Amino acid sequence: MSRSRSPWRADGGPIRRRLCYLLPMRVACLICLFVAIVVAPVSAQDETAAPSGYRVGAGDVLRVEAYNHDEVSGEFAVEVEGEITFPMIGRVEVAGSTTSEIASRLEALLEKDYYVDVQLQVEVEEYHSKPVTVLGEVARPGTYYLEGKTSLQKILVEAGGLKTSAGQFVELRRVQDVDGVEQPFVRTYGTASIQKGEAGRDIILQQGDVISVSAKEQFFITGEVAKPGQYDLTPGMTLMQAVSHAGGQGKFASQTVEVHRGGEIGKEILTFDLAHIRKGKTPDPTIEAGDVLIIRRRFF
Repeated sequence: MSRSRSPWRADGGPIRRRLCYLLPMRVACLICLFVAIVVAPVSAQDETAAPSGYRVGAGDVLRVEAYNHDEVSGEFAVEVEGEITFPMIGRVEVAGSTTSEIASRLEALLEKDYYVDVQLQVEVEEYHSKPVTVLGEVARPGTYYLEGKTSLQKILVEAGGLKTSAGQFVELRRVQDVDGVEQPFVRTYGTASIQKGEAGRDIILQQGDVISVSAKEQFFITGEVAKPGQYDLTPGMTLMQAVSHAGGQGKFASQTVEVHRGGEIGKEILTFDLAHIRKGKTPDPTIEAGDVLIIRRRFF
């Protein structure tokens, strides 16, 4: 005959050990169950739902799902007039509305003549109504479409990111309405700050924006220098710095430097004396993008 274990200790006190272990475990299980029930559906919805506040426009493609009603489910393109052609109902205005507003409108029209308590889910399958243009030194320049609030940084990522040939600036151009008058809006941002995440996240794009990524500015140096060739131009670079970039003057180099400016050899020629610049007799001039520097061999 088995004996049941007494719930009391030898000194008369109750045994609480099992309760102390079991209670936290049960509470933890309940919390996990609650999180699984509440959080999981929300996460699934976030992955498929259109961005909050997104207004549908011409060119977008909508997906409509009706539970147990395949005849009114499918994909519908928003036409130029801002309408879709929907089964049983016909043409329905959707441009300028959110997906939840469109679902409510379609439900009301279907319940008016065809169904009782129909429930629809409307999502944006393809975004084509709010184009922006990305130009310049990105991996994939072209036209992209805004999906809700889209930042400058995000659209540059969609365009494949900046190329190694990208320069120092990203320019944003748009036409904005100021008191009924269209006015140009131009802003310039540093590529370094965008790449570091210091800028671009809070710059929200608008339909029709044009984003241009500049190319690196460069200069050319040839003749009697250690390393003739093409070099990146940094802001404020001087003639002496440019020569230093090319490894300095050669053993038989003249002290005279010709700076050809204007995109064509000989279009504009500026002459400087490096010896005078070193001695402080002549200011060290800054060079410009596209300059061609020629240091010739000296004659004895």
